[in-house]
Amino acid sequence: MKRIFLIVSVFVLAVSACVFAEETELFVADFEGWPNNLGGEIGVYGSLEPNWEEKDTVPYSWVYEPACAGYSVENIHDGKQSFRLVNAMGSKPSESWGSFSMNMGPTLDLTTMPITVDSKDVSAYKYFTFWVKGENGGEHIQILFRDANALNYMPQVKYSVPDATKEWKKVIVPLDEIKKKVDLKHLDNVGIAFGPDVGNTKGDTIYIDSFVFTNNE
Repeated sequence: MKRIFLIVSVFVLAVSACVFAEETELFVADFEGWPNNLGGEIGVYGSLEPNWEEKDTVPYSWVYEPACAGYSVENIHDGKQSFRLVNAMGSKPSESWGSFSMNMGPTLDLTTMPITVDSKDVSAYKYFTFWVKGENGGEHIQILFRDANALNYMPQVKYSVPDATKEWKKVIVPLDEIKKKVDLKHLDNVGIAFGPDVGNTKGDTIYIDSFVFTNNE
């Protein structure tokens, strides 16, 4: 009887640990597969849009994988892939803005504007975190948030963070600081502004990896 009780107790503790882990962390993207870990699409727009005809000779904004020319593990934080953002070296170099965009769930309706996605409730989490590394250091970024109530693709929140450095650095966004401006119960999209509009110049390059909503810094 004691052995059965012990086995049941261990099982309950294991299940509880799994549930607790799920509640304290929501992994959004590690760029090891496609689409992101929540089934949402990823894109780059404006001055970041790639020119696929030149992808073998010109650095471009997209998943940074071993097949990329000049691939280096120094530009990966976890796993074998990250995401690279290259300003104004693609198909629209004259655009005055550039952004990385990541939906929080699968697309539900392509006919709406903005498109309807399966929103994610992230209100139980305290922080949004990811890792960032600049090619030369000093690159600028803004974090963008948009919810299901948005009337267009413009974010409801633009959150400024310190410039990138040449070493991997963890970015931490306290969600308490944005929850009055965006509906965290129905979050549609998270993005990063990385174009001329935030002060970057042609060719500025940044690497991003491991996007997570979490209760731990």
